[in-house]
Amino acid sequence: MIQAHTGGTGSAALTLSGVSLAYGEGARRRAILHDLSFDVEAGEFLCLVGPSGCGKTTLLRLLAGLVRPDAGSIRVDDAPVEGPSRDRAIVFQDYSRALLPWRTVAGNVALGLEGPGARLPGALREQRVAELLETMSLSHVARHYPAQLSGGMQQRVQIARCLAQSPRLLLLDEPFGALDALVRQSLQDELARLAKVEGKTVVFITHDLEEAIYLGDRVIVLAANPGRIAAEVQVDIPRPRHQLETREDARFLALRHQLFGLLAGH
Repeated sequence: MIQAHTGGTGSAALTLSGVSLAYGEGARRRAILHDLSFDVEAGEFLCLVGPSGCGKTTLLRLLAGLVRPDAGSIRVDDAPVEGPSRDRAIVFQDYSRALLPWRTVAGNVALGLEGPGARLPGALREQRVAELLETMSLSHVARHYPAQLSGGMQQRVQIARCLAQSPRLLLLDEPFGALDALVRQSLQDELARLAKVEGKTVVFITHDLEEAIYLGDRVIVLAANPGRIAAEVQVDIPRPRHQLETREDARFLALRHQLFGLLAGH
């Protein structure tokens, strides 16, 4: 077992210890994840990469409490994960299906402030929604419906809705994979800025090695069949980062070669 650590001195916001999961019954039972152990430090931006089928999305569902592991434990702020919680929010890749088409942009963002456990009284919700719309540059489309928005703007709405519930842990499943390059880069910068300003702990899944290096403080590489930790790589590139200058930095290129070699080996 490879056990990954943050290397930092802060407290762990998320801890996985010996987490395993399998699907199916009898002879058809197949191990999806095996013996995963790692910490994520409070305020850290952790990226996960790996080949298709290595269990990245399944791992995110475990962290969200949507699935329970067969073995091992998952703890957030030292409390066991036993189901979904407002302290953990997921941003999905398929933004078009994540939003409610009959609600306006403002209505979709407000959804994060509704339901059991909502922390803001009704009088303050409208103010919070307005603040988030401004933060995500969506104020001018507050009364629009999702079908009237571009893909990048729809993804901004989904991120704003997740931020509305004030999660301690933000989970993102390849959120920019379906967007064109310029929109993707713009949202990468916006997410990095928000994570820093709001002090969020982030677990970000991607298949894009350059995206993982650009966004991450650390990258964990998963191997497949079953999904397991192959390596962890610290990203020692100062912030704020720049889409052109950072990607031309010798350290960035060296990390890209290292990650490519690790994935090729698995």
